Amino acid sequence: MRSRAPGLWSTLLRRFLPAALAAGFFFAAHPARSGGPVSSADPDNAFRGVAFGTALDEVKKSWELEPLADDPAPGDPLRQFIRNDETKSLGGLAVQEIVYYFFGEKFYAVGICTPDSRRTGILRRALEIAYGGSSGSSDGADSITWLGKNVSAQLRINPSTGEGRALIFNNELQSDYEAHFSDAAKRTATEL
Repeated sequence: MRSRAPGLWSTLLRRFLPAALAAGFFFAAHPARSGGPVSSADPDNAFRGVAFGTALDEVKKSWELEPLADDPAPGDPLRQFIRNDETKSLGGLAVQEIVYYFFGEKFYAVGICTPDSRRTGILRRALEIAYGGSSGSSDGADSITWLGKNVSAQLRINPSTGEGRALIFNNELQSDYEAHFSDAAKRTATEL
């Protein structure tokens, strides 16, 4: 059973998905550098033991996934889930939500939300430890990125509330997502 009201879920996702889109466009403009240091987490190309790119049906054998209430319309290749079988924490850090993204039925990304500046600060430091020094900022100090060979991450921080939203994603599937997003925007524009 979910701990958040559907209205809060909608609000979180509406705020979080733009971060994912911004990350995609930033990473398209700033491809990962070859030959640079690779983080300790990047070669794993996984989150919680499940490799990015794993088929949704395979992931369901290990994780108890529940679609979000406002899951996209049938035919949309991006699907979002929460896990009913996990504690909302990472290494003892209590987080607000963990959202799992699947694109084209493959494990594509994970979103991690923190509710305040203290926990967001811990998450930021954890990303630095796991993925190395940040590769820069896409929107100024409120958006920090880590570019990896296989996996990249972005942390967006709300300066007013201290809330944080991290997106950790597979670079190969990110390229596919960006192409789909661009096509969807063009199709939508024809009806405006």
